[in-house]
Amino acid sequence: MTVTAATTRNDYVATSGQTVFPYTFTALADGDIKVLKNGTALTLGAGNDYTLSGIGSYGGNVTLNSGAATGDKIAIYLDMDLARTTNYQNSGDFLALDVNGDFDALWLALQQGTADIDRTVRRPQVDPSTINMELPDAASRAQKLLAFDSTGAVKIEPYLNNEVVLLDVQTETGDGTTTTYGLTQIVSDPLLLQISIDGLLQEVSSYSVSAGNVIFSVAPPLGAAIEIRAFVQKEITSTNLSVNEFTGNGITTSFTLSAPAIENNTFVYISGVYQFKSTYSVSGNTITFSTPPPNTSSIEVVSAAFTTTDIGVVGDNAVTTAKIADGAVTTAKINDSAVTTPKINNGAVTTAKIADNAVTAAKIASAPISVGITTAVTSTSITATANTHVYVDTATKTITLPASPTIGQRVLITVGNFTDTVVGRNGSKIMGSATDFTMDAAYLSIQFIYTDAVQGWVIS
Repeated sequence: MTVTAATTRNDYVATSGQTVFPYTFTALADGDIKVLKNGTALTLGAGNDYTLSGIGSYGGNVTLNSGAATGDKIAIYLDMDLARTTNYQNSGDFLALDVNGDFDALWLALQQGTADIDRTVRRPQVDPSTINMELPDAASRAQKLLAFDSTGAVKIEPYLNNEVVLLDVQTETGDGTTTTYGLTQIVSDPLLLQISIDGLLQEVSSYSVSAGNVIFSVAPPLGAAIEIRAFVQKEITSTNLSVNEFTGNGITTSFTLSAPAIENNTFVYISGVYQFKSTYSVSGNTITFSTPPPNTSSIEVVSAAFTTTDIGVVGDNAVTTAKIADGAVTTAKINDSAVTTPKINNGAVTTAKIADNAVTAAKIASAPISVGITTAVTSTSITATANTHVYVDTATKTITLPASPTIGQRVLITVGNFTDTVVGRNGSKIMGSATDFTMDAAYLSIQFIYTDAVQGWVIS
């Protein structure tokens, strides 16, 4: 028998009820063929999973005893034992059948090895042989990741590569109307979130991320339990061990650590005896024992102090005033014309924030600047508020000045073509007189300014 060039593996995706699957290579014995169904090895035999035909010749069939389901993955491959079971004797028969059988087995073994090599990671022919593809020794590569340097040569990297991905879990409760929820961890991509509502995982297309918020396309129902899981990449900046020592008093169960810790990164000893993690819990920088350590006992808490910093892009509108140190924003950090009115809170810029002689004419708008007076047109009798201009457009009306005024407050009153508008003093004097004032000329405008209790409102 000759051995033709052939692959030593066939892969199929079954149709419903399919039982026959051809193999296109030579096998010398039944045990030289292995069959997988959805990754699980099947057993040869009429009373088991499959039978074979074509053994000893090129190609044949694997016949399943039970039909496959639609989409089942069937793999058939050569897996012969690499062993020589014949031995030629001195002066014995040298039969062609025996010799051909041995040579056939050798070539089939080579084909099987070639098929195995084809399924491995290997350097392509276009790469020069000078690139080192040899693995480091076991001690160097233990618990490490396989990687490649800038030349394509093999190297190893730590699992975290000085970075760690933390899972932040945030819970909210739906109210049937709210669609926007602030995130406790800023992420820039909805793919970094896993969100469930009442235990049901939500499609990524059902929400978006913007300015530190997650925004649902439809408001979660009233009372719905919302769980938001964020994958936050952080960089390890310190791996020092932190040691805290305390003395028990037989009563106290909670002790404050010098820095926040993670329970699984702590090692606790009481009077030199290691404590199981089930006997205490850690929340932030507080360690709490289920039972108070004995009186005068020495407590030692060793923490693997992994200090991390966030990696990523700061979300829109995510930097608050609390994150900026006093005096940290200097002139050099502000672009010319960068500070606009929408970026300044009402009342945030006080005179203390403006340098002497800093406001030039070029910085003052050409439109008239209001001096704090607002105008109200009235056809009825009213009580004026401080620092307003009241225009009276109807005769025989009373404009009452503000009660309990403070020094410097003013009211401007203008009347139309009539002479009987009364200005009520409202408990304060007008020009030192405890009587109301009548505006006795048409088209008259008088400003009343409060000075003190003696003169009250004076006219200007």
